[in-house]
Amino acid sequence: MKIRQITILIFGVIATFSCRKYIDKKTTNYQYFDMQISDSISTEKLKAVTNEEYLQYGVKIAFVNENNDTIIPFGKYAYYGTDTLEFYANVIEHPNDSIYGRRIAIDRNQNILFDLVMFDNGPEPFNENLTRVFRNGKMGYANKYGRIVIPCEYDYAKWFEKGIFRFRRTQKS
Repeated sequence: MKIRQITILIFGVIATFSCRKYIDKKTTNYQYFDMQISDSISTEKLKAVTNEEYLQYGVKIAFVNENNDTIIPFGKYAYYGTDTLEFYANVIEHPNDSIYGRRIAIDRNQNILFDLVMFDNGPEPFNENLTRVFRNGKMGYANKYGRIVIPCEYDYAKWFEKGIFRFRRTQKS
């Protein structure tokens, strides 16, 4: 009986210390655009179009207005779940024709607002009218207009539940 308890204790200690080890996240120095409340939000919606047979994950897209005038041209972005750009669009930035590019949110002027948090192979959905986002390796929250409403300063943040969120910051040594 004692051997079993000692074995469980040893495995418990090993698991505890291995989980406490901090894994460095990729940090970047990307530049982001901060939408302000005073920024006018266009009521004109843009539609994603492709020259492929179907609008599906990873195909090159352009965004056009209701008159079919191209507002965001083909070639720079790929489809990532946004078929209508109302306030911002989730897209894949296309480096060298790869579908493994950076997943970002852009406005109609192609300003990069933030990097997207992944959820079930797609962009994270809204929870309590907010979604988690990344900026240079730190998490924060954006609203449906693409505005950062809680700054990206957390190493990790959970979804909002009943108006409260939990977060983690790395202790600096």
